[in-house]
Amino acid sequence: MELVCPAGTPAAFRDAIDAGADAIYCGFRDETNARNFPGLNFSREELAECAAAARAAGVLTLVAINTFMRADNEPLWYGAVDDAAALGADAIIVADLGLLAYTAERHPQLRRHLSVQAGAANAEHICFLAEAYGVRRVVLPRVLTVAEVAAISIRAGRTAHCRLRRCAGATRRAATTSSQ
Repeated sequence: MELVCPAGTPAAFRDAIDAGADAIYCGFRDETNARNFPGLNFSREELAECAAAARAAGVLTLVAINTFMRADNEPLWYGAVDDAAALGADAIIVADLGLLAYTAERHPQLRRHLSVQAGAANAEHICFLAEAYGVRRVVLPRVLTVAEVAAISIRAGRTAHCRLRRCAGATRRAATTSSQ
């Protein structure tokens, strides 16, 4: 099992490392982050320090850049991806498909995870993104039933290049039951 923890502040990030997290996700203190609230999130300097501490502890840093680019301000989002890569992020969590394409082209070494905000709710969508842009993890919408998640997991799992993480025991049991 992999324990992925959120961190809204550098102190929470360090606490997650100390608590044994395998990966920690966080976001910048700007509109590229869907959880951009006063008093929370990370400056570039804070992210660099936290990512270095995480790397030293064998913990992955995932940076949420999970809002949609505004037509008049794309450089803010491109810069967030560039900064995340330069500051030591292991992966980014994105919603905007244009930003996903930018990341795949400019930072192929940076793992790409799909945010729930992207709305990927079927195996065809997920497999397309995995094959076209190298998406390695997908956060599914909460409106899906366990049976729908199981069906997506089974169908996506049959595609050679598409890997979908199963994150709930109930999902694994449903998938096993439905395949018998």
